[in-house]
Amino acid sequence: MNRQERRRLGVKKKDPMVSIKQSDINAMKEEATEKGCKMAFNLMLAVPAMVIHDKFGQLMKKDGRVEKFVDLCIEEYRCYEEGYVTLQELAKCLRDEAGVEIKGWD
Repeated sequence: MNRQERRRLGVKKKDPMVSIKQSDINAMKEEATEKGCKMAFNLMLAVPAMVIHDKFGQLMKKDGRVEKFVDLCIEEYRCYEEGYVTLQELAKCLRDEAGVEIKGWD
């Protein structure tokens, strides 16, 4: 964009040109992916914890049961993160042992 076009559009400063290495881009992508996965996990943990708290409060009368549920979920997630269990194994176990089919785990 030349000077005349910038004046017409009311742009006061040029956008600076930044050079960045591919390895830096890859590192930023990796960091963003990791952050997004952690956020998604926290959201998917908060939803069932709130359902247990709100809808099944009578079953969860003893203090600390919701916290225990959250701790157990985090423990199970760590097992997945460390490679002890796969999503397919979790889906098969839920289907075979609990009769629960969760779609979209392919």
